[in-house]
Amino acid sequence: MAAATKTFSALVVDDNFYNRDIASIALQHVGYEVTEAVNGIEALEKLGADQYDLLILDLMMDGIDGLGVLRRLPTATTDPKMFVIVMTANPHMITEDVADRADLILQKPIEVNEFTRLTSRLLNRS
Repeated sequence: MAAATKTFSALVVDDNFYNRDIASIALQHVGYEVTEAVNGIEALEKLGADQYDLLILDLMMDGIDGLGVLRRLPTATTDPKMFVIVMTANPHMITEDVADRADLILQKPIEVNEFTRLTSRLLNRS
């Protein structure tokens, strides 16, 4: 009997369709099952309902912003191994609080080939 291969999942949270779509396509290309959320409220609901291996999170969103999601992560998810990548077009929003809670911070617009290589390497480390 062949060993089952683990499926890796990612949650992409961004209020901008284009940014969400680019990240989702890149992640699907390397093998992630992708779920999307358009804001922090929806992200927290999805994080409470499912476990993800990777969280891609925009900082500037209406309602609960990315930092608000980061601050709620310990109670929103039961997977402490979830890798968190923050993406922002607003470098002034990268505070010490954000840096302490994220595993990696990327500047938008993302370079798709670099992002794809990075996320592929994350798959291979698991």
